[in-house]
This record gives sequence, structure tokens and C-alpha cells, in this order.
Amino acid sequence: MRTSGRHGSIPSGELESIIVRNSNFLSVRRAGSGDGQAGLYDSVSGKYHGGIGGGRIPEWSYMRDEAPRLVRGWRNICYELLHKHKLRPTKEVARLVGDTTMRDVIDYGMAAQPMATPEPTRIYADGSWVSGTSESNVR
Repeated sequence: MRTSGRHGSIPSGELESIIVRNSNFLSVRRAGSGDGQAGLYDSVSGKYHGGIGGGRIPEWSYMRDEAPRLVRGWRNICYELLHKHKLRPTKEVARLVGDTTMRDVIDYGMAAQPMATPEPTRIYADGSWVSGTSESNVR
């Protein structure tokens, strides 16, 4: 099953600029300089709405094996913001996540959000394989 829209990892700065351009009063505050973590805050109330990792953001969320923690993918971040009505359903967002996917999230909420990649295997943002997978089960 292949989802519509863009595929693969994207730089965190690009995701941040897409979110800021198409959001309802969201601002991005980066912790430190360079590829550090960034927080999404409501510009009016100051409420925290989630974080964005630094560097390249994978398409799908996954749990790291070496130091267990959730790495949030850009699709899951966008789904959550669409569901909270913090991200406007613009043409740019439709190109990013896919038009039908965007409408599903708006119509059905988080139930339409895949929690992990629908692909048979997971690949890290840098292209390295996740432990436990082999090239034999990749199509």
C-alpha cells in the first residue's frame, strides 16, 4: 500500500517552514543552534503543541532500538496538527501528505492516521536498515 503525497525524509527546517506558512498561529522555537530540537507553540496562548527533531525527519514515526525513544515522522506530525486544526488544509499541505489522506484526517480524525509505515519494512532516514530486516523481504 502506497500513500499519496511526498515520500522520504525531509530536513527539519523545511518541515518547520511548511508548518509556519500553513498554520493557525503556530510558531517554532528552536532549542539552541543548528540541528537541535524545535518546539511548536501557539503564538497567542503560548501553549506547547509538540516537538520536531533536528536534522532529517523520517517520513514515519518509529521506536529507536539503541536508545529506546520515539522518533516522530513528519507525516505523523502533520496528521496530528491537521487533527487539532492547527494546520490549515492548503494546497501545499495536500501536496505534502496527499489530498485523500488530508481529507481522511479532517473527516475521521486520528483514526485515519497510520501509526507506522504501511510498507513491509522500515528504513531509517539515512537509508540504513532497521535491525531484524533483510533485503530478501524487500520488494
